[in-house]
Amino acid sequence: MKIRVFISLIAIIITSPLAFISAKTPAQKTRVVTVDHGAQDPAVSPDGAQIAASIFGKIWVMFIAGGEARQITEGLGWDTHPAWSPDGQFLAYAHQLPSGTDLVIRNLITGGASTLYHTESAIGQITYHPKGGEIFFLLDRSQYDSHLFRVPTSGGEARQITYTENWHEWSFALSPDAKEVLLDSGRYGGSDLYQIKFDGMQVTRITRTPAHEFSAVWSRDGKTQAFIRTDNGMDTVMVQQTKGGLARAVFSSPYDQKQLAIHPDGQSAVLCAGRRLFHLNLASGQSMPITFTARFVLPELSKADLIITNARLVDPGTNKFMPNATIEIRNGRIAAIRAGQEAVGLPAGVTVIDVGGKTVMPGLMDNHYHYWSPFDGSTLLSRGITTIRDPGVAISMGMNFKEAIALGILAGPDIYTCGPLIDGLDGYHPYVDVELNKPEAAATLVRALKAQGVDALKVYFLLNPEVLRAVIKEARAQRLPVTGHIGVRTGWREAMEAGINGFSHIRVWRDFLPLEKQPQGENENLDSSRNLMARMQANWSEIDPDGPSAESLIRMMIEKRIGFDPTLAIQRFNDSDRKRFGLEQFTIVKDSYRRMARFVARAEKMGVLLLAGTDNDGLFDELEAYAEAGIPNAAILKAATVNGAEWLGKKTSSGRLKRESTPI
Repeated sequence: MKIRVFISLIAIIITSPLAFISAKTPAQKTRVVTVDHGAQDPAVSPDGAQIAASIFGKIWVMFIAGGEARQITEGLGWDTHPAWSPDGQFLAYAHQLPSGTDLVIRNLITGGASTLYHTESAIGQITYHPKGGEIFFLLDRSQYDSHLFRVPTSGGEARQITYTENWHEWSFALSPDAKEVLLDSGRYGGSDLYQIKFDGMQVTRITRTPAHEFSAVWSRDGKTQAFIRTDNGMDTVMVQQTKGGLARAVFSSPYDQKQLAIHPDGQSAVLCAGRRLFHLNLASGQSMPITFTARFVLPELSKADLIITNARLVDPGTNKFMPNATIEIRNGRIAAIRAGQEAVGLPAGVTVIDVGGKTVMPGLMDNHYHYWSPFDGSTLLSRGITTIRDPGVAISMGMNFKEAIALGILAGPDIYTCGPLIDGLDGYHPYVDVELNKPEAAATLVRALKAQGVDALKVYFLLNPEVLRAVIKEARAQRLPVTGHIGVRTGWREAMEAGINGFSHIRVWRDFLPLEKQPQGENENLDSSRNLMARMQANWSEIDPDGPSAESLIRMMIEKRIGFDPTLAIQRFNDSDRKRFGLEQFTIVKDSYRRMARFVARAEKMGVLLLAGTDNDGLFDELEAYAEAGIPNAAILKAATVNGAEWLGKKTSSGRLKRESTPI
């Protein structure tokens, strides 16, 4: 019989009275939020006078010198990658919805818009044919499957141009005659630039480095190409002549997910760096800020005052219950908690909810959720998840989602982000990583990430030990906690000795197995399509979770105050998964899961700080996996509430029900 975690939650939905459509319906009150950052995907108009950009998920247009931007798109949807038509009359852009993404064309004169193409996947960069009549775009099915397409502006079938399986193209630039394309392409690790002639698909490789090379642009006169190279945490703008010769570096600064948009004069570009815009001289490398403001008109926030009465109050931090409690919330924070139903000092008209003896507890926290879609927030909130820790995201996108939620542009949980994965060369997640192989480069990168607003850091399994130590050293100086999905190049003991603060998943081979039995990640041998068991940490057949070695490791985790985010549920395999494995393999993974579950339960029982995280699976599945492993319900509730706040250093303000804490 399955052991389940039963958590009684109340969902408080505050709504205004039914707004029937009539002339008497009052206009909705609004507020104005002004931002001076949040830009992505810049595009310069054909006459060089204007810039279009995505700012917090809407398309805006501003003068080339900056100033107040004009909002082009509004309503539901997250809009990105604007592209100007050759005559400057239209803007094409990607309009992401919960159901997929539309490629939309908007008439800037009339304001009318039409959908040219729809996909259930994402749409990346968009570019018009220099003569119009056709649009080229990137279809992003996943971080390993992003390819170039073309579609007539009059409508019709989109035609795929590049096909390579399990490879990706994330940026491209058309030649002035649209007979060739310069694009970046890669698999794991870095990406290189290639030039392709459409007639015959003749391919010429332009670069061959271990770095990431991307954001390619091509001047209107056809003479100049430029791109960005990211190497060891530094972004460098490279410029080269189309006819040949070595590319030269003209501008360099620490990693902040830069993008280029070339000016029609071919001598300059608009550089997006750290979600801000700059003019960049492609000859001298001189840069100058483009200062802008964007004014969002948003619905007025409802007053965050509320009284909850007749509640059975649970505080997971203390494991205490208070029957018949009254909770007073003022300005979005808990002002008072008292026994009984008396509430004093609140102004008239405050909403009072009698919950009829139901349980009230803090909102849940998913300590391992990659927030890569703007529409994940509503689903998370509907499940009672009010806080997440994002342990790996493209930093510009991640910071925009985090701030958009905080500003009220998007609905969603509070996000504490680690920014990009910090990995070694040939990393497995090129969409969201930054790669280091030099210890001396670590401090600059860590400081740059902190300046961009990250709350913590995540180190990854191909990072060499000496580089990992350098990252952790600077993170400690910057007061940033570090969690790690490691256990391949660096063991858990070694990482704890270096000062790491947490672990994700249960990859402990390096601490228990001889070197010859440890996959090292080279030649993609940790790719799930090649070695599913290794990728999912599923071979524990030679590890004893009840033995002295496991006990020694757990005691060190306790001593070092490690936060342990095991993502146990995603390691679980059912009978329906038999077809994915051979007969012997399936027996191994079933036994391995039991061993992993025992290790997690033993760690919690001995005193390790358990953090409930899912890797985007279901949080309730994770909590159920803990219960099946024998972890007490009280400990499970702590893992999904107060423990995550404690790991982040937010224990006094979230994860608990007490005065001045964030409510449910």
